[in-house]
Amino acid sequence: MSAPARADLATAASLRDRAVLVTGSTRGIGRAIACELARCGARVGVHGRSPEQVAAVCSELAACRPVPCVADFADPTRAGAVVQQFVAATGRIDGLVNCAGGGRAVAFRGLDLARWRQTFSVNLEAALLATQAAYVTMRQQRSGAIVNIASLAAHGPGRWLGADYAASKAGLVSMTQSLALEAARFCVRVNAVSPGMVETDMTAALTEAMRAGVGIPLQRFAKPEEIALVVLFLLGEGSSYMTGQVVHVDGGLWLRG
Repeated sequence: MSAPARADLATAASLRDRAVLVTGSTRGIGRAIACELARCGARVGVHGRSPEQVAAVCSELAACRPVPCVADFADPTRAGAVVQQFVAATGRIDGLVNCAGGGRAVAFRGLDLARWRQTFSVNLEAALLATQAAYVTMRQQRSGAIVNIASLAAHGPGRWLGADYAASKAGLVSMTQSLALEAARFCVRVNAVSPGMVETDMTAALTEAMRAGVGIPLQRFAKPEEIALVVLFLLGEGSSYMTGQVVHVDGGLWLRG
């Protein structure tokens, strides 16, 4: 990665030796966040449902002594256990990034309750339980930063990934703001990032015509690293007076409504 795409020196310095768990960090945006944190000298928790993929990312980040955390958040109760595992390994938790999640395009008429609940389990309930577990330790430390990866879909109709995905991400935004207000007195900050269209597995199948039809003002999809750098800013000292905020990183797409 070229130097301009890396975290600025102030952000990097404020994250050195911090213990940060990133859920859903074996691919896409989560993996980019884990890699950028490692470059800053943070101790990173790498989470995924595949032991092989977790091991592969940990091997790449070996210099920062990553903590492997394997769990399938289709059972959201495992999210709290992952946080506890990370805290047991590091002795603390300075940051939590809730990035695990996913979705699949489906028409509203094709949604059933089982599908709705499955989406909410991974995208919202796992984030809730991971956040609760981290918050217990952060309150005791009287420090910590939580960043939730929401989506542009949280702020309007789910035009690309369906009502279940949009609603789960809207819930994540609401949870972010509710906890931010409660946690501020314990010096714990909670913010969210709402990406637009990003070059990940979820968008890889789109044709050039479909990409152009999205109408992004900056005329391209984001690289995962560009989302990661905003997350690092929200974890670091440069954002020490920010809480309850939702940062849109979407190439201006939100401006089109």
